Amino acid sequence: MEMLRRAIRYWRARRDRPRLALALAGGGVIGGMYEVGALAALEERLEDAGGFDVYVGCSAGSVVASLLANGVPASEVYRILDQDLPDPLNFRRGAVYSSDAFRHAAGRFGRLVWAVGKNALAGLRGSVPDMLARAEGDLPAGLFDLAALERFMREAFAKRGLANDFTALPRTLLIPAVDIEQARRAVFGQGELRHVPISQAIAASSSIPGFFEPWAIEGRDYVDGGVGFCGHADLAAETGARVVVVVNPLVPNHEPGTVPLRSRGLYSILEQAGRIYSQNLLQLGLAAMRVKYARTEFFLIQPPRADAPMLGPSMGFEASHAALRYGYESTKTWLAGQGEPLLRRLVPAARPLAV
Repeated sequence: MEMLRRAIRYWRARRDRPRLALALAGGGVIGGMYEVGALAALEERLEDAGGFDVYVGCSAGSVVASLLANGVPASEVYRILDQDLPDPLNFRRGAVYSSDAFRHAAGRFGRLVWAVGKNALAGLRGSVPDMLARAEGDLPAGLFDLAALERFMREAFAKRGLANDFTALPRTLLIPAVDIEQARRAVFGQGELRHVPISQAIAASSSIPGFFEPWAIEGRDYVDGGVGFCGHADLAAETGARVVVVVNPLVPNHEPGTVPLRSRGLYSILEQAGRIYSQNLLQLGLAAMRVKYARTEFFLIQPPRADAPMLGPSMGFEASHAALRYGYESTKTWLAGQGEPLLRRLVPAARPLAV
């Protein structure tokens, strides 16, 4: 009888609750780990939530979203990563970088140096930009490629019995990328791009310009979905979602008393600049969407700006476990305070915080 009553309560909650959507922004390996930790903390607080109806994943967020849309709980992914279990979903270094990736990258870097050097003499009387422009045709399209990531996701789906087909998913999954030639957003999982395998869409959405070569699908070249966009929460709102939860893993570093970024070198400066750019883009986008989609509520989960650490390069693996745990702990703390309104919207009753 008690089981029947619980089933009735669950059915009524599902019937009465609004359409829910989750939008996961990019952020490299570090960002993806943060998102898994954050969602594991959210999942821990929800009771009979039944998951989200729509998942939108950009870049690293597309990896996480593809697993959630397949019905894999965030807590399971967290356990696999945290305990380094021998599971097809364990995202190790080889998932992004193949064994010979750095050898190939060195070759591409050599091409870059040769291309610049070949045009250096001719450019002695010209400017550096002019010299680089002359070398353009000899420059590589990127230092790395994402064949390893596409293969990892394709094989992981197969080994775990998960769908690599948008049409076979129990929930809606949308993965945005940018068509570099047409300079427009392309959304895999809907319209004419619904037939593309999910693993291919993930590679397209994750191709950071310059770092990775553009990912080609059916004669079109695609780059990271975060180029000119952040979060893509509008895609979730367009599906009719009334509650959209946006998870943004990367915010500008505000650690006091640390070594100045100038002293850390070019990569750290570019990393910080990218975080500033994406944060401002996200805030402007959310402000515009709250006006355009007035009937939709948007909630943002991201590291607290006051103590958000720069755990390491976004595409590095050394700090991945720290990012995983930081995502869990910081979100757990946020949900116990500022995040309470989100919990009340997601389900009628959230689990009390364990003392």
